[in-house]
Amino acid sequence: MDDNQLLIRHAEKWAAGRGRVLETDVLGVALNLRAMHDGLAANRWPTRSVEHLMLVRWPSHGPKDPPDIPTLVSTLDSFWRFLRGTGRMAGASADPASLLKEARAAARRMRAACADRANWSQSKQLIGFGEEVGISLDDAADVDEVNARMQQIMSAWNTLPEDVRRSRMPSVGNVGSGMGRAPTDAMATYQQTGGLPEDWRLPAPPRLDDEDGEEAVFPNAPEVSAPQVRSCGFVQKVLELAEWVGSGRETTEIGVLRPAVAQEAYDTLDLWTWEREWARANGSMIPDTPEGEALMARTYQVWRSAADCLPLDRLWRSAVAAGLITIAGKRATRNTDALPHGDDEWVVLGHELLLALIGNAQRRLAFDPLLGTLFAISARVGEPSNTAELRDVWWNSPRNDVAQALQGDPIGREFSDRTLDRCLVMFGDCGLWILRHDHLVGTAFGWDFALMLINAYEEGLIQE
Repeated sequence: MDDNQLLIRHAEKWAAGRGRVLETDVLGVALNLRAMHDGLAANRWPTRSVEHLMLVRWPSHGPKDPPDIPTLVSTLDSFWRFLRGTGRMAGASADPASLLKEARAAARRMRAACADRANWSQSKQLIGFGEEVGISLDDAADVDEVNARMQQIMSAWNTLPEDVRRSRMPSVGNVGSGMGRAPTDAMATYQQTGGLPEDWRLPAPPRLDDEDGEEAVFPNAPEVSAPQVRSCGFVQKVLELAEWVGSGRETTEIGVLRPAVAQEAYDTLDLWTWEREWARANGSMIPDTPEGEALMARTYQVWRSAADCLPLDRLWRSAVAAGLITIAGKRATRNTDALPHGDDEWVVLGHELLLALIGNAQRRLAFDPLLGTLFAISARVGEPSNTAELRDVWWNSPRNDVAQALQGDPIGREFSDRTLDRCLVMFGDCGLWILRHDHLVGTAFGWDFALMLINAYEEGLIQE
């Protein structure tokens, strides 16, 4: 009897004594999926791991038919309470109430996620295809018969046209599975070196007494983040700009709109609305009267090149980087082939657009506070914060060079606050947070982008 089986037996007895639901079969599947593919011990439940189990791991590698979802949620709830109540819950795990809230939110989308074949792993795709052609593994008598039927499935699969096979087989491969990646990585090593290290082994299942190490973190399922990308103001403005460019607009030698054309884009897209907030973040006083504001708006629209117009340039550079606008010679055109379709593509587009925005933010001293801000306001990590609190977070950050050099200097504090304010405006329309009663609350897309920023830093893609 392994660790999981023994733990399930104890949990079953605990739940029965308290009249709680705990279905051992469904719990066993859940724990095995997490252990085999994500390297998580049965007693380790960090934030977002439940959502990952229900919306990513179970659809990709779990049984073809989804479980009874209310039973799964009730079973997991009982198991978490058993772990916490008996002192078995591992460090860095979320509390049972938070895990239950996460499970209930994921439950509303789990059936659709399991039914979407785009979420299935390659082996699950093949098993599903086998059932379509009348070859099932369910009633196989032994391993030899399973292998024989898999050979039949593969033979039938290989008769399909290549484009059909490609469309049905997920490009994500093993969908983040540690167990699935290990043989793939081993094969790559073998092809490169002609052999494997002597100590190479498949990943061992995690043990309950393993040290916690670093807390596992998970991105959100695309269907959670994608609506936030689609609806955010920055993405909408980029798409509006690309649509306005349409069949062609004149550009200069450096690949930006000619000044007169840029002014037309500025007016059409109502970019003063954003620039007004940028001016405030830089300490400018905006007149209270419409006439005074209109006069100030005209003073901000004096630039020799469209590259000097930040409200337009931040949209333009992102649109070009994501391929939504293409430039040939001195003419820019809209590229409709780059428009996203499914949730995955929308999330990828959101990341591409924001990565391109980083350059502008760095040049305007509006980028450095971003990562700390995203973690400070994440609904899964910290608490909603207002601007004053976030200014304090940034002032006390080890990444704040000004604060380190000018600690206690009022001028240094003012400069630091301006940097934070500029960051909040630069990224405030990007779907990374929402405003609720003057407090910033992190979004799912904001969390995902924070994880991507960490990876970009580690890979050297963002220069400090």
